[in-house]
Amino acid sequence: MYDHILVPTDGRESTNRAIDEAIALADEHDATLHTLYVINSSAIAPGIEFSDLEEIGRKAVEHVRDRATSAGVERVDGTVTHGLRHRAILTYAQENDIDLIVIGRHRELDHLVRGSVSKRVSEAASVPVLVVE
Repeated sequence: MYDHILVPTDGRESTNRAIDEAIALADEHDATLHTLYVINSSAIAPGIEFSDLEEIGRKAVEHVRDRATSAGVERVDGTVTHGLRHRAILTYAQENDIDLIVIGRHRELDHLVRGSVSKRVSEAASVPVLVVE
């Protein structure tokens, strides 16, 4: 049913639950698991190096890859990109023929004020979106 599953990662607890769900689905459907870390370029604080954020992103993507391969998922693609998170996720999904997006939902004040990435993705996606809390 699913050939390509995308799970964006940011290292938070709800993301870990989404990663678990995406890995299980990829294993069940013998799908390629795509993992994406998006650096929000517009929110880089003074003193933080872009290369530091790229390294954090690489480690987050590697974490998903390691967990997926340990669970028996044979095909895992990882990408670090930058931009507005919801737009980068939607663009990646479109450009990579993603069949399902599995995304964690955060309930922190910051997300309530600025808007939830998972909500924006689920409202605008042209493919099914599974939101994991």
